[in-house]
Amino acid sequence: MWNSIKSFYRSHRVGSTSGKTLLWIWVKKDLSKFKGDTGVDLAGGGMLNKRFFKTNKYICVDINKGKLEKGKNSNLDAIAVNSKIQDFLKENQQTNLDVLLCVQTMGTSRFFENDEVLKVVTSMHNSLRKGGSMIFNVGKSGNQNLITMENELSLILRGKFKRIDSKFYGFLFQPFQISIPRPILLILAYLM
Repeated sequence: MWNSIKSFYRSHRVGSTSGKTLLWIWVKKDLSKFKGDTGVDLAGGGMLNKRFFKTNKYICVDINKGKLEKGKNSNLDAIAVNSKIQDFLKENQQTNLDVLLCVQTMGTSRFFENDEVLKVVTSMHNSLRKGGSMIFNVGKSGNQNLITMENELSLILRGKFKRIDSKFYGFLFQPFQISIPRPILLILAYLM
C-alpha cells in the first residue's frame, strides 16, 4: 500500500501552494486526453510537464537557457528551443502544432510582457492545426482586470474550438509564508 501511495504522489506535480497544485492536477488530466504529433510547452523551463504530454514529439520553449539545458539532461528525446514565446510562435505560424501549453507565465512571470497576453493567445491559436488543443492560464498582473481579460479571450476563442473550459484555481492560497508539506498540498488541491 505504501508503494502505491508513493507512486501516486510521484505521478503528480506539486506546486508551492494548493492552488498551483490544483492547476497541475488539471494540466495532467487535460494533457493526457490530447494526442497528436507535436506538443509544445511554452515557457516550459525544466520540462517538468513533459511526462503529461501524449504527443509523439515534445518541444520546450523558454528564454532561460540554463533551465532548458537542465530539463534536456533529464529528457533526452525532448527538443529544447531557447526563445521568447512570441518569437517562437511568430516563426511557427504555419506549423500546425497539435497541442500548446502555456501556464504560470502570462500575468504571473516578471519575464513576460503582460500587455501581450491577447496577442500571444491569438498567435497560439494560429499555430494550431485544425482540431488542435491548447491549455493556458492568465494571472493578475498590475491593475489588469481578470473579468475583462476573460471576456476579451472569449471573443478570440469563440467559435474556434469545439469546447472551451474556464476554471478559477486561486482559491485557498497561502497569504503568509507558511511552509505546508507537499503531500498535504496535494491533498488540499484534491479537496478543492
